[in-house]
Amino acid sequence: AALDVIGGAASALLVRPTVLAPGGWIDWQAKPRQLYSLDKAPEAAGAYKLQAYDKDTCVCEPGDPTAAAAQYSGWQAAAEQKLVAQSAIQGYTTRNGQPPATPEAITASYPNNSLPGLTPGLKELIASMLANPSPPPGAPPQAGAPANGQLPNPGNQPQQAGPPLSQAIALDDTLRIVIDKTAHRLALVSGSVLLRSYPVGLGGNRTPEGEFTISEKVRNPNGRDNGDFGSRGMTLSDTLYAIHGTNQPTSIGADRSLGCIRMLKGDVEELFDMVPLGTKVTIGKGLLPADIRRAEVPFRLPVQAQETNPGKVYKWLN
Repeated sequence: AALDVIGGAASALLVRPTVLAPGGWIDWQAKPRQLYSLDKAPEAAGAYKLQAYDKDTCVCEPGDPTAAAAQYSGWQAAAEQKLVAQSAIQGYTTRNGQPPATPEAITASYPNNSLPGLTPGLKELIASMLANPSPPPGAPPQAGAPANGQLPNPGNQPQQAGPPLSQAIALDDTLRIVIDKTAHRLALVSGSVLLRSYPVGLGGNRTPEGEFTISEKVRNPNGRDNGDFGSRGMTLSDTLYAIHGTNQPTSIGADRSLGCIRMLKGDVEELFDMVPLGTKVTIGKGLLPADIRRAEVPFRLPVQAQETNPGKVYKWLN
């Protein structure tokens, strides 16, 4: 299994994540196995304190992993917020040829409603990212960061033989949607990390396969939150296919639609809040595990944009 370093130059956590098959997806919702933590020692410049938590990976008396688990949970929440922010900025930039001038541009009214709204923290994060764009891929690491993901080894601590440390859980890619027609699953992913996996209803051979993008997002399509399309809809590449809710929850997991992707109310509303316009969607077979993965606390954004579209009658292939 892959190993991963979580954190920066001052503090790092080495964990063993859970891997799902098929596809080798890193399970974002599963709590990883805490192995080591690494913190800069305040008493000496350049010195680190290494603490082991797993008896199978060290010849030592393991420490209490409670604090390390809390560190991971805090990092995970911040990383998810950052991923939504950078995906929204990238989607806006791709559509408009330039990044947004302000965070509020991302929450414009329909049809430019990339995200429904921004929490104060997310607004501050997007403003910071716009003022300080990320370095291009391949840029050298920051001074003092562990090189190539390798942890310093103070005191020549025993090390377990195995694969080199990597950034296996790092969310370096923007958000994507993957839909598996065989498993009847829709997953929200970043790189090799599977953040969510929801059950969906499909249309068998009537559901197309290939690459699409979310070209439109609408709240309460056709003026209702309990109609054929539920409370949220996301058009795929300006076609009559969409990801949307349903008033037939028993069709989830089956092939009863005319080609669209049906979702349960809570699932489609969380997905709607997380994915911006321009999000890539891949539809195929044998792409995902059958595991359903939801967050303990669903991701939610405040409603600040006008996202309804009363001037259009939606005729998606429900």
